[in-house]
Amino acid sequence: MLHRLLAEFLRHDDLTQAVVIDDMGRMLSSVGEQGTLPPTNEAIHLTNAALSAAQHTEFGTLHELWIEGKDTTVIDVLTPYRILMLKGKNGHLARWRHSTDRMRKQLATTPEF
Repeated sequence: MLHRLLAEFLRHDDLTQAVVIDDMGRMLSSVGEQGTLPPTNEAIHLTNAALSAAQHTEFGTLHELWIEGKDTTVIDVLTPYRILMLKGKNGHLARWRHSTDRMRKQLATTPEF
């Protein structure tokens, strides 16, 4: 069921990968281009670095990360136990975020099997 929700993100032409991981770094579900592995280690590393920075600088709670460069990545902390990562090229971040907000409740509560 979670797989079906993630497949909705691929309707965006510029989005190539959607992954949900848990708080232990285990992949719960992923959709993307055939033959590509989901970059779960990248999501874990970026999220840990951002959490550490937020805690040390007292910026507050981390909700999402936007990384732009050669690739575009959005990491959204759906719940303390579920993290969504979206990857693509030349991404329309506002559209990705809107899709995430629209499906937030379902993404946070749908079983992974």
